[in-house]
Amino acid sequence: MTRKEKVFIALKNLSSDVSAAKIAEDLSFGFDAETISKVTEIDRSNVSRELNELVRENEAIKIIGRPVKFFAKSCLEEILQIKYEGDGVIEDVNNFLHNTNFANDELNTKENDPFARIIGETGSLELAIKQAKAAILYPPRGLHTLITGPTGVGKTTFAEVMYQYAIYNGNISKDAELIVFNCSEYADNPQLILSQLFGYVKGAFTGANQDKAGLIESADGGILLLDEIHRLPPEAQEMLFLLMDKGIYRRLGETDKYHTASILIIGATTENLNSVLLQTFLRRIPMTINLPSLVDRPLNERLEFIETFFMNEASNVKVPIRIHKDVIRAFLLYDCYGNIGQLKGDIQLLCARGFLDYKTYNKKEIEINIHLLPEHIYSGLLSRHKDYSEVFELLEYGKDYYIYKPDDKKLAETINLNSFDVSDNLYKEITKKYNHYLNIGFSNDKISEIINNDIIKYLKKLLKKYDHNTEKALSDKNELFKIINPKVYNAAETALILAEQKLNKHFSNRAIIGLAMHISALMERIADKSLIYYEEINKIALNNPSEFKVAKMIREVLQQELGISIPTGEIGFLTMFLSAVDTGDDYSKIGVIVLAHGEATATSIADVANTLLATEHCKAIDMPLDMKVDNALEKTIEMVKKVDEGKGVLLLVDMGSLTAFAEIITQKANVLTKSIENISTPIVIEAVRKSLLPEMTLSVLVEDLNRANPYIGRIISGDIKNRVNISSSKTILTTCISGMGAAVKIAQLLKNTLNFVDEYNVKIQPVNKAENLDNILDKNGYDDVIAVVGTVDLHIPQVPFIPIDELIIGDGVRKLEKSITGSNNYIKSKKQSEENVFINMLEELLTFLNPIKAYNVVNDSYTATIKLLGIKDSARIKSRYIFHNCCMIERLIQNDILPYNNIDELIQKKMSIYEKVKLSLANIEEAFGITVPDTEIGYIIDLLDTQ
Repeated sequence: MTRKEKVFIALKNLSSDVSAAKIAEDLSFGFDAETISKVTEIDRSNVSRELNELVRENEAIKIIGRPVKFFAKSCLEEILQIKYEGDGVIEDVNNFLHNTNFANDELNTKENDPFARIIGETGSLELAIKQAKAAILYPPRGLHTLITGPTGVGKTTFAEVMYQYAIYNGNISKDAELIVFNCSEYADNPQLILSQLFGYVKGAFTGANQDKAGLIESADGGILLLDEIHRLPPEAQEMLFLLMDKGIYRRLGETDKYHTASILIIGATTENLNSVLLQTFLRRIPMTINLPSLVDRPLNERLEFIETFFMNEASNVKVPIRIHKDVIRAFLLYDCYGNIGQLKGDIQLLCARGFLDYKTYNKKEIEINIHLLPEHIYSGLLSRHKDYSEVFELLEYGKDYYIYKPDDKKLAETINLNSFDVSDNLYKEITKKYNHYLNIGFSNDKISEIINNDIIKYLKKLLKKYDHNTEKALSDKNELFKIINPKVYNAAETALILAEQKLNKHFSNRAIIGLAMHISALMERIADKSLIYYEEINKIALNNPSEFKVAKMIREVLQQELGISIPTGEIGFLTMFLSAVDTGDDYSKIGVIVLAHGEATATSIADVANTLLATEHCKAIDMPLDMKVDNALEKTIEMVKKVDEGKGVLLLVDMGSLTAFAEIITQKANVLTKSIENISTPIVIEAVRKSLLPEMTLSVLVEDLNRANPYIGRIISGDIKNRVNISSSKTILTTCISGMGAAVKIAQLLKNTLNFVDEYNVKIQPVNKAENLDNILDKNGYDDVIAVVGTVDLHIPQVPFIPIDELIIGDGVRKLEKSITGSNNYIKSKKQSEENVFINMLEELLTFLNPIKAYNVVNDSYTATIKLLGIKDSARIKSRYIFHNCCMIERLIQNDILPYNNIDELIQKKMSIYEKVKLSLANIEEAFGITVPDTEIGYIIDLLDTQ
């Protein structure tokens, strides 16, 4: 007997065992090469070759699908009672059967069965569906049922299909309802669960002011689905006994009568039934249906899910989706811990990334290639899975790419978990943002970067569901692992455990997830060679020396755990992460309330401030013109008490008469309250911004705003015509003892303070003190120089020198304004504390240091210096010392060290001063994690020695 004859005999024997009823039930028929290979013990590839030869010889029929199946032609003709005259290949079994006269009534009935639309109906879910049908059909009103299985297998939707089947089969009326109740939402309040389920009568408990029906009454005649039934408290389980046994129940607080209800109860849970539910309750639920996890289902069903989800996405976006076969292979083999729900979510997010490329590069279709795959899915291609050979069998007859079109007929209506759906508006949002950024001139690469960030932000929003107790069950982590590789998550967890020990700080589960998400994205960027780091991040990071040290350690841990090389630039981000994460709003803030006359004036101003600052911190009290002052005061007192967090409250008022409120409220409410009058929108924005700073105090904030008030939104007075006619430019030179770098800082400070210089054609030019004066004047012109500002007087004849201290705490600004405009429009602010003056100056001056911290540390150093050297405290010395050393700290953090000629000679000559200055700098070195070199100490000696 030849090999072909053996194969043909095996195919005929298998085909003859198939009945018409079986074909009608399954809507499919045929046997794949693997099955016949096992029967004949012939190699599968040889079996496949012989089967295709039998098709060519008109002895067998080939049914296209995954996998391809075969059927003996003569057997098919006998079963269906037809004469087959086709070409031997059936593309679509459903169409083929409909085009015959075979069992049309049976087929129509079969198609209407809701369970027929579920993938796995004749496979992995065959037993579950039979159990479900039995539970619905059992007289008189069905069997109460429990559906079990891990997260993401579709328990809730399976229950919904049971409800649809009950209507389809006439067990319940079409008007009957499916009432879904999630027991976990009320698990901490058994009384509330009972009132929700059974209803209550008036007076049953505090707040029960009238009778109220419960969900059981709403579900009468239908089905009550108790999702997460393991969270149902024992007392609620016991109260259901009477309903389940006799169909009667009482409302909460009711003693004199019963209500009747005919209800089928379905429970869904991920937990072990015997450990979470009362045995007496379980005995009343005779049917238990277990839904398998995705890994326990055959690969052909998984492929059907994959294709269905891709077709659904093509239908959603109304664009063809072209997918490389390796993408399909990866989805078949990767570890999909979150089951069907995760699979659907992963495919939707992948299509979102492909949709971005489609919009950005104006493609004809969405292309999904392996470079778009996240690591946790791509890892499927690298695994040597036991089902690897089956995957090749499933895809054997496929092409390199698979195309799914919007009008493709879905393979099946699949189990669909809404909790894993990407927002229906995601694609619309991507399109909207793409068009917006394109219209304003952004490049395609920049648009792609922005929208990719939006997708990442969207992923982070999904993570909010995990902001619960860190002892959550493993099933929740399985949901989480749909977007985070478990290895990355574990590495992040290990890193933050170390950080907790070193920083004595607790990191929540959200922090672990956030770091894991970041590391996952980092690994992708490393792979794509698309790393971009901004120098400012590392500069700011160095302002947190403790976190900076721990960040270095975390980098080492992550490198070891993940086997990757993390660039040193990543230390900056890790530092900021450790500094900022989980702090949220844990610190107290100054309350801010806007009071203004008019129907909505205050509300409008507060809304602008809140919107621009992305907060809801600013509150508003509108005062219609007919509102009595006493009423306004009472309303303000109530709000002050509400918003006070222990640091006081600032009232921003539109008229001076309302400033009296602050003092009255301080006395009546015992809450420190201050006020600022004649407010404007810019003032409110500035007040809210600074009120959110952790170190800010109410007194400093008030002084700061009083100082800033004349300048925020300021219009420089003067004759506009005169300014228009100004033609010749003027120059202000800035200098510093330590060289050009600090002179640039002073120039920037002047530009920020004198925001009108451009209107008068004034240049502010930093110069190097070491440069020859003639060279400076040749560059800038003797006649054009109107002032020298800084720490070094260039002694230019008839040009005033304004030292830095005079600029900061004296009337230097007034002198400069008069030199520029010819008039004195400077509005002197209310007297401020010395500390506030310096902090305001440093806020303008410093690039990345915290000005409050910098001032406090350097001021302590200054106090120590003058004490050690026996120098009399003076505003001039202090201003220069603080200015110079704060700039020095920023330079040293960036490893920018100034040279000093003959420093060794200076030290030998002034050893005593050197040693005392070095000692006084110890607190600066410790606070900022730097070492002050001798060359920098040389400039400090010069600064002190020239006073």
